[in-house]
Amino acid sequence: MEKCANQKPVGKLLHLDNINQNNSTNDNEIDLRELFTALWRGKRLIIICVMFSIMLASLNLRQAERKYTVRYVFAPVASENSGPNLGGLGGLASLAGVSLPTSSSSDFLTYKFLLKSEEVAARILKDRDLLVSVFSSEWDTERELFRQPASGPLRSVVRGLKNLLTGNEPSAYIPPNAARLSAWMDKAFNSSEDRETGFLTLSAETAKPTLMVDVITRATQETDQLLKERYVATEEQTMSFYQQQLSRARAREHREALAKLIAQEDQKLMLASKGSYFVAEPITEPYVSLGPTSPKALLVLALSVVLGGFLGAAIVLIKKAFKS
Repeated sequence: MEKCANQKPVGKLLHLDNINQNNSTNDNEIDLRELFTALWRGKRLIIICVMFSIMLASLNLRQAERKYTVRYVFAPVASENSGPNLGGLGGLASLAGVSLPTSSSSDFLTYKFLLKSEEVAARILKDRDLLVSVFSSEWDTERELFRQPASGPLRSVVRGLKNLLTGNEPSAYIPPNAARLSAWMDKAFNSSEDRETGFLTLSAETAKPTLMVDVITRATQETDQLLKERYVATEEQTMSFYQQQLSRARAREHREALAKLIAQEDQKLMLASKGSYFVAEPITEPYVSLGPTSPKALLVLALSVVLGGFLGAAIVLIKKAFKS
């Protein structure tokens, strides 16, 4: 009897737990229904928020600057050749102050590194018209010189806040020089090398595609010319070193390696004397997109619809929470 009496309360408790669980499930279902009902009742407010968001996105698209995609592809002039086995000739050449010829792949890497360097920028500075086009906002047409553009009220406020927070005084104005042009080119266009083909692609997204094509073309030409001049300046010393080593060489393998190097240097010198491309040559004409690629109108409008819907739904639910 006592055992049965103890089992009855336990059964009642389990029954009550099941009832509570069913009630909580029903409450969740009711809350979900109420949520959708509240959103449906506030559909007009949600639609108004969506339309307002679309209107703001449209105004932004109308005022936004249209940018075009520019792309220029280059390839190494010569394919990579495995150099001959020179043994200790490399160390001997370094002691003599002579640099052995590098493969075309290393020349191409040097080309890529120098493309946006200050040394190349200093050569581009000689083109006054191109420099004025790049820094057109700083060019004073009447005085024909560069000067600091007038700063608006917003820019003055930003400078004041920056000085207040960091303690750094605003730097003095520096007219366009090699360092500034190099920094501008570093931000203006990107360079990427394809591992499979070895092609170098220069790309940019700009509001002035014609100017960007001119800058990239001039930068690539000056870089190629710089490497050519460096090679010609050291070629005579390098060839005389090879001739001396060839006259002293006794081993057949050593003589064959030196002869191969001399032949490669003659071929490279012939390429440098032609006045054509020395390290890299364009394989296509500069590509400019037919229409603007930025901003993306469909993406901006789609995001405005989503954000407007979320904003309207949030306002409706907040109003419901205050009422309840």
